[in-house]
Amino acid sequence: MDRKSAQGGHAGVALSDAVWIGRALPQTADQVWPPKAPLRDHSKDPHLRTSLRSELPYEAVINYGLTYSGAWRVRNMSMSGAFVEMEVRDLDEGAAVEFVLRYYAKGEPVEIRLPATAIRVQESGVALKFGHYDDETYTQLVNLLYTR
Repeated sequence: MDRKSAQGGHAGVALSDAVWIGRALPQTADQVWPPKAPLRDHSKDPHLRTSLRSELPYEAVINYGLTYSGAWRVRNMSMSGAFVEMEVRDLDEGAAVEFVLRYYAKGEPVEIRLPATAIRVQESGVALKFGHYDDETYTQLVNLLYTR
């Protein structure tokens, strides 16, 4: 009898390492091989953003209610939000605001207006989470944040 053939006369099949490791581990409903990384729920932690932050040398205007603020320094910004260093007077967490950023790109003035929600209010400023925006605004943000 050929050593490579199985008892029933069929050719043997080499099993991969993953199969052997999977057989060695106890299989329960919550344990699967290969293990999967736990998903982070960003909705429960306002300090987590879903995209990379960039420091910007720009100032933004934060409009809320009937109040139009002056220009405030943007400490950092991402595709999903920003932290603006500003004096916080009547602004509460959960307040709807408008984030207005003006800058020059290739010698042309650009203005981005984004709906946002104040998710964290501190003495040093306010953390904003941007609302939905259109494709043109998305392109402007990508160009601003990633092509400098």
